[in-house]
Amino acid sequence: MKKNIAVLAYDGCWGLGVFSVTDFFRIVALLEKHLAREQSYHVDVLSADGENVRSASGNLIAPDGAITSAARYDVVVIPAIEGARLSAGFEPDQRLVAWLIAQKSAGARLLSFTTGACFVAATGRYDHVLMATHWAFIRQLKKRYPTCQFVAHPSCLQADGIWTTGSLTGGFDALLEILAQDMGDPFAQLCATHLLVSAPARINPILPGHRNHCDEAILKVQEWIETHYARAITIEDMGREAGMAERTLKRRFRLATQLSPNVYVQKVRVDKAKKLLLATDMSIKAIAYEVGYENVSFFVRVFKTQAGQTPAQWRRSEVAGE
Repeated sequence: MKKNIAVLAYDGCWGLGVFSVTDFFRIVALLEKHLAREQSYHVDVLSADGENVRSASGNLIAPDGAITSAARYDVVVIPAIEGARLSAGFEPDQRLVAWLIAQKSAGARLLSFTTGACFVAATGRYDHVLMATHWAFIRQLKKRYPTCQFVAHPSCLQADGIWTTGSLTGGFDALLEILAQDMGDPFAQLCATHLLVSAPARINPILPGHRNHCDEAILKVQEWIETHYARAITIEDMGREAGMAERTLKRRFRLATQLSPNVYVQKVRVDKAKKLLLATDMSIKAIAYEVGYENVSFFVRVFKTQAGQTPAQWRRSEVAGE
């Protein structure tokens, strides 16, 4: 069944947040067409009354319609509000806030981009949810919504069906994780390779849940692993990077990510390999070397353990268009 996506548009929102979502699902639709699949998503840009709104940069956004109590959406995306407006006392439109409450109660997932978290906070219903937002506006948001919990985060956080992000790239991370939930990991990986702004191996890994914490030292280690995955990595190296003893690192890493450090390294390497399998015609041997394995047989075993298929089988899967 086709899922409905709503992207809210309101005066002062960043147009980049609105159209990055519509473009993301346009890529999804093009990939599905290429694979001769039925379209899985329908996207509407909605304003409170269906009238045009003016973005933070002054451009008009023409929505597809107005919010209505009759329409039900599976995902509702809230773009960021311009920081200067937030500082000047911006208050979320109560019509939009009430509509968000109704949509969430009906089962929708909510995704706020950085300062868009103020809409989630304004509902007064999710004080227990730790929300990521732009680091520069944490103090203002805490002052405005003192019972809510806001933190800076390099990617995204998820709890109780609510996704919040600390950066624009975190928004794409969240969308890819939502896509993986709905469509499976192979299709999400394929979509990621078509969002390229750099080499495929440099795209953030799609590892839902394993960044959903706020241990800054462990997040720093994860980022370091995701940059240095192709080299030999030891627990000693990670401990040195985090500035903590190996035993402490292992304990805190597992507590934060639900994985051991070594398994996380394997998951990152397999994720990078998946993107290379989809985006290049490199041999399995070359990809193994590229992601940090000198022993190709061991790489194949690790990949099969993580993905349920060998690299060759995964590359030949339906999602690759064959």
